[in-house]
Amino acid sequence: MPELSLQRELGKLVREWRHARGISQEGFAYRCGIHRTYMTHIEGGTKMPSIDVVARLARGFEVEISTMFAELESRGVVVRKVTDEPKPR
Repeated sequence: MPELSLQRELGKLVREWRHARGISQEGFAYRCGIHRTYMTHIEGGTKMPSIDVVARLARGFEVEISTMFAELESRGVVVRKVTDEPKPR
């Protein structure tokens, strides 16, 4: 199974949940205190939001951050092992 991108999958999750709730992108961005164009980048998977922004998204959906990450894990998103070793060239 190929490794899924956390950035892209988080964006898909936000878009899916927002659509399921019938909220416009602009309205959801306003609810979360995020600029509409930044929300476009998050949903498109081209920007990785900070943990503060992820917390705003979770509050916008009225869920815990852990709920969002649990959903991502259930979809198969894994984060590569973190090591102190330099990347091979």
